[in-house]
Amino acid sequence: MRVKDEHLSAALRAVIADLEASPEPTSATLAAALRRPIGIDDVARWVRFDPHNYVRSLVARTERWELRLLCWRPGQTTSLHGHGRPGSPAACAFRVLRGSAVETLLGSRDRVVAPGTVVQEGDVAGGLRPHQVGNAGEDALLTLHAYSPPLPVDAPSAREGHNVVIVGGGAGGAAVAFHLLRRGGPDLRIYLVEHGPWLGRGVAYAVESPVFRLNVAAAKMSLDPERPDDFAAWAGADPDVFLPRAAFGDYVVARLGEAVRSSPAKLRVVRGEVVAVGDDSVQLADGRQLPAATVVLAMGIQPRVAPSSLPEDPRILDAWDECGLATLPREGRVLVLGAGLSALDVVTLLDRRGFEGSVTILSRRGLLPRPHLWPPRPAMTLPREILDAAPADLRGLLRWARTTFRACEASGQPWQVTLDSLRPHLTRLYRRLSPAERARFVRSVRPYWDVLRHRAPADALDLVESLRRAGRLEVLAGRVARCEPRPEGLDVSLALVTAPAGGGGRVERYDRIVRCIGPALERSEAETPLVRALVASGLAAADPAGLGIVTDEVGRVVDASGAPSERLLAIGAVRRASSWETTAIPDISVHALALATRIVP
Repeated sequence: MRVKDEHLSAALRAVIADLEASPEPTSATLAAALRRPIGIDDVARWVRFDPHNYVRSLVARTERWELRLLCWRPGQTTSLHGHGRPGSPAACAFRVLRGSAVETLLGSRDRVVAPGTVVQEGDVAGGLRPHQVGNAGEDALLTLHAYSPPLPVDAPSAREGHNVVIVGGGAGGAAVAFHLLRRGGPDLRIYLVEHGPWLGRGVAYAVESPVFRLNVAAAKMSLDPERPDDFAAWAGADPDVFLPRAAFGDYVVARLGEAVRSSPAKLRVVRGEVVAVGDDSVQLADGRQLPAATVVLAMGIQPRVAPSSLPEDPRILDAWDECGLATLPREGRVLVLGAGLSALDVVTLLDRRGFEGSVTILSRRGLLPRPHLWPPRPAMTLPREILDAAPADLRGLLRWARTTFRACEASGQPWQVTLDSLRPHLTRLYRRLSPAERARFVRSVRPYWDVLRHRAPADALDLVESLRRAGRLEVLAGRVARCEPRPEGLDVSLALVTAPAGGGGRVERYDRIVRCIGPALERSEAETPLVRALVASGLAAADPAGLGIVTDEVGRVVDASGAPSERLLAIGAVRRASSWETTAIPDISVHALALATRIVP
């Protein structure tokens, strides 16, 4: 044993005796040993604090296990890390002796560990899930850790390095972190700032029910664009199936965990909200500051602001609220606002739960998503002369698109293949439009584009048609003019689009209303304190049409003078104003790799 017995208290000798009694230590036997009565005096000689980093002091070590005391000042945390080696089981347990610890376990919610509590990590082939431990309190924290096998010999940590702050821990932020970890060396420090409880999931993938499915086939959902079949292989699924959204969230967490374990770079998770960007740091809402040589905006999609005609009422739910959807009745009348993919998810959820009532789907134009092509076909390469003929104005571009679709259809190509063939060129075509014409596209043409671009599995549309034929579902074009909550239900005045008169209305009573109105598109709906601060400071230029902030073709944020920033980058929905096709995983994975390559050449 590394430490001589005369330097150990009786309590620590008892702990060590328990550890020695186990020929093959597991997390359970490590935790059992740490439950022995241990006081601060038993570890006092190993207590050392450092103003910059937490301190690990070796208490005892053998070939099979080791015991360490960790000393933390307020705010200090480990980075995300795993124990053990690939293919080799690892065990870990720790006890809080003083203060309160916060543990971030990749794939789970954070947990606060009170004084005297022993945390036992599960044994997993290939090592434990990466976790992060820190002192979120205002007093010093002392924790006693047992590991098997022993940790590698400590290597001195560089004081200086390249600090990257990723604002947002959803799929986009996790994708950037994943590629940075795979490229970075020991001097790279990544801070992933996320105010929610999950990593790698965001709004879209933070669901549990298998009813909520991806609208892209598994073969196109890889985090790594150089391995497009990675998600399907990880899931052991047919590449052409539409897997649950929760499965993709699990995949992102798994791949991020593997990158954490294998990378010499450091990744820290910070719970909070970035509200401002300084010269060499970012500021959080609680006053904390993080060093930041590079900042990546990855805030993800924001739910659209609810229509003002809807009052606050517990019977009015959002499609993002999975717990709320679980309270939907099994009979009665349900009004679904919006006719996109989320609306189809809600109808499927109701059907799976044995709903016997009726559903009304209401949207401005009453358009349902069009079906995916089955069996699927690969996209084709469009001739250069066709792409070169695309006009730079919206009206001309729409005429060109119709002509291209008709020509491809005449050659035997389904419209789905033609659209998929256009996808690699959509950002360039969109960026050629003026800001005013981009806004016109978003507000007038987008609904028609969305039903073609964001297609649905055929079985989801078949269910809608089946319920329609049974008289239990109707799809209406119109809007809610007024909603009055009453004890017996929600009285809704519907302003409908009917031909040939051009309009009509009726009043209906519903038991529940579910908002499926999609993500925010206007800056006024999606603006965060950080975006306001960036625009106010001149670090970001507001899009002239009110759709967000301006970014260039590679994702650099453009400042008020029109210059792209080498330090402030963006990915995902925050780029929509300038590039539009930026929120699907096939686009995010390509852009995340490009950003990581720019940050770490």
